[in-house]
Amino acid sequence: MVTMDCKILGLLVFMIMFSGGIATKLEVGAFFNKTADLPCGFKNTQAISPEDLVIFWQGAKDDVLYELYRGKEKQNHVHPSYINRTKFTQTTLILHLLNVQIVDQGTYTCFVQYLSPKGLVIIHQLPFLLSVLAPFSRPEITRLDNKTAEIGNVLNFSCSSKQGYPKPQKIYWVVETKNSTMYLGEIHLSQDDTSQLYNVTTALSLPITDSTIWINITCFLQTQGPEELLTSETLLIKMKPYEEPDSNFLIPGLVTAFVITVVLLIVLRVPHWKKCPHLCGKREATRVKAEDTDHPKERDEALEPANHQMREKKEDR
Repeated sequence: MVTMDCKILGLLVFMIMFSGGIATKLEVGAFFNKTADLPCGFKNTQAISPEDLVIFWQGAKDDVLYELYRGKEKQNHVHPSYINRTKFTQTTLILHLLNVQIVDQGTYTCFVQYLSPKGLVIIHQLPFLLSVLAPFSRPEITRLDNKTAEIGNVLNFSCSSKQGYPKPQKIYWVVETKNSTMYLGEIHLSQDDTSQLYNVTTALSLPITDSTIWINITCFLQTQGPEELLTSETLLIKMKPYEEPDSNFLIPGLVTAFVITVVLLIVLRVPHWKKCPHLCGKREATRVKAEDTDHPKERDEALEPANHQMREKKEDR
């Protein structure tokens, strides 16, 4: 009996030693759809038999994830959302939470209870925060128009990244020509109702004002994950060279326009200019050819007697 009292006293001292750790909250990170290792931090320095201990993990809503009751797994108090989602390593007292989702993040606590003659006594507890990370996809640049890259045009682009968590910190563009210029993009977020993951997009309107040969455009996404800065592939835009009018072609063109203008003025100022000289020319040629033939003369001689008779009748009158 004395031995048991001393053992209980040692456990009370052990609990006091760890009381300072209750206020300290650890942070545990896990990747989306991967496994989270939930610690307990209990060191059995008193060599207490597992049959005298009750170890369990509990969430912020008092949902039990796993319970080891006197050395055996017990599922009577385990919440249905954690059934078949945990594996326990007894040597390290680590609980493995499988297929971690965004909804799993939050505060958890590992409790260790000693089964004393007077009932269960909490001898250890370790609260910690579970954070879930989902890496965003590599940013991708998309052209939003089919305009030619030349001076005076405005080129439009979008940059997007998908399926990430938590929200990104910022997104920006780097445009390289003769110099490099950074443009901070406006973040547009959409969240999936089921997975709670984010999709992010931003847009860039780039006016072409200077003559250059090429433009390099890169999109950067600043996240809170292990890969804090995500970089897109660099988009190369080849500029259409600016062509000034050639003086060798400009002068002949002006001369031709001047000659045409003078001819038009002459045509408009001649009063008897015929609208269809080519047709009239054909008519004159036809009349000349008709006079050269003998047929029309025969027709004239045949008409003379008729004309003579008509004159005689007039004289009789």
